[in-house]
Amino acid sequence: EKEILDWNVRYHRIKEIVLRADPDVITFQEMDHLEQFQNDKAFSAKYSCLVDDKKKYKPARYSDARKKDADKKDDLRPNNYLNHVINACTAFAPKSYSHARNFRGKLHKKPPHDLDDDGVAVFWRKEILHPIELGFLKFPSESEKSQAVLAVTLEHITTKERINVLTTHLPSGDETAKEQERLGVLKNPSAEWVARRIRFDKLWYEVDYEIKEGFDGIASYVKHFTDRKQIDSSTTIFALDANSRPSFPLKPNNVWKTILDSTKLQSVWVQSSYLTLDGKPVDQRYKYIASVNKMRGSSSDQPAKIGEHMLELIDHIFTNAKGSKICNEVKVNEEVAVSTAPLMYESKEGPAEVELYPSVTMPSDHCPVIVDVTL
Repeated sequence: EKEILDWNVRYHRIKEIVLRADPDVITFQEMDHLEQFQNDKAFSAKYSCLVDDKKKYKPARYSDARKKDADKKDDLRPNNYLNHVINACTAFAPKSYSHARNFRGKLHKKPPHDLDDDGVAVFWRKEILHPIELGFLKFPSESEKSQAVLAVTLEHITTKERINVLTTHLPSGDETAKEQERLGVLKNPSAEWVARRIRFDKLWYEVDYEIKEGFDGIASYVKHFTDRKQIDSSTTIFALDANSRPSFPLKPNNVWKTILDSTKLQSVWVQSSYLTLDGKPVDQRYKYIASVNKMRGSSSDQPAKIGEHMLELIDHIFTNAKGSKICNEVKVNEEVAVSTAPLMYESKEGPAEVELYPSVTMPSDHCPVIVDVTL
């Protein structure tokens, strides 16, 4: 079990896969060790998530809960959240009071110095790209919890081509009510939506977004960047853990259809001929096209899901690029090749039951999605 679940072992494998894949842009979901990646010399020599090199990322501060009104001073409270992420100048949107932080904190008698919330992050190759805009759209919240969509605009140092990279993590759950909850953050005209950004022109400064009539959620935010193509020829990439499969049975629209219809982007699964536009497998031999193949064990913090076999395609990339091609594996060394999404199975029985993740070669329960995008 230690060879699979120990964090130091997993971290080494994640880093190894990323460096061997050699991407120009990386998006992470459920990232809760941002400082470790930043402080890793081999990784940080090549990639950055800091838009201002003069800054150094530090995890959010939480107050002493024993003090009266202490939580009002927490960095990631709803009223403080956007101030914190903007001032951090880091392409990272954490979830406040996250399960990841609480779980990791309980594993140690004394909380580790880099204890952090999980969230979504974007890294880019420093030698060819530099950031010119960083923005966040905060999810509406009726509780103390906060999270956001992260948006970074990157410019190629030589060609001056621009890429808008957005990422987020939608609520989890396979029930109809959970799909409706996900739809409620994609499009909700009655909710209060707040977004802020900073831009670079000799120095970083805050500038308001252009407010468009009919803005109603994440889909509108993504569309804001898609529409830039007419202005600056930029390409938009929206990568997310949607926690929703393309065939989720909800009428008239599920998450898959809502993103496609509202943003006018295309799925890389469709561009690469794995799925049809309505989310069905192109190759009818394979009923299951997946990015996740896992079964919750007895140590899961979600007892109701122990023993449940999840074989789903819930990790998605949407783009208005000319085309895209999926990379099917990463060769870590002469003996080991790590499979990437999509996994393809005829049924849930047989090979799918044996090839569960994480494993000794795959450090996550989500397979990496690696795509060559044609700008």
